[in-house]
Amino acid sequence: MRLEDGTGQNGDAKVNRNQQLDTFSIVEPEDKYNARNGKTWSVTQSTTPVGANDYIFYFKNTSNNETYVITDIRATAAAATLLSIDAVSGTPTFTAGADLTPVNRNRGASATMTATIKEDTNTTGLTDDGRIFPIQVESANKLAHLRTSSNIHIPPGQAVAMESSAVTAVVTTWSFSILEEDL
Repeated sequence: MRLEDGTGQNGDAKVNRNQQLDTFSIVEPEDKYNARNGKTWSVTQSTTPVGANDYIFYFKNTSNNETYVITDIRATAAAATLLSIDAVSGTPTFTAGADLTPVNRNRGASATMTATIKEDTNTTGLTDDGRIFPIQVESANKLAHLRTSSNIHIPPGQAVAMESSAVTAVVTTWSFSILEEDL
């Protein structure tokens, strides 16, 4: 197949002598693109579980068509603990649940998330559908940071929760973005 050079005029493509389209592009990370377009949020929670291995954070995607992705999680705790991000199902019962409000990372954007997001001291009624990622907080007040290029995808109707292996105060900041399928 041979490409014809339209010299870049009137919507025709310009083709170089090697039969390559002459194009211009800017490459940027997807999360930067999403933040610029108001589709990236931070959610911070601060909880002390009642007992070991209690669920202390719950996120359920209640949108009809958006898939949310967790791009990173930063965590500290008052003592060493293993935090587990689990896929969960079932109907949660919150002991002392408090709604969390996501903060849009683009301060000029008004887009909101469609999700149930809560911190709690002991969420029950959930079925553990499998561990997605562990986050090890090695010692008191040492920052742990989960980074993964694959992200954690949460389609409509799906949920994740976080549990702590130790009874200790835990603070996490979660980063969420909308998955842009056409990028």
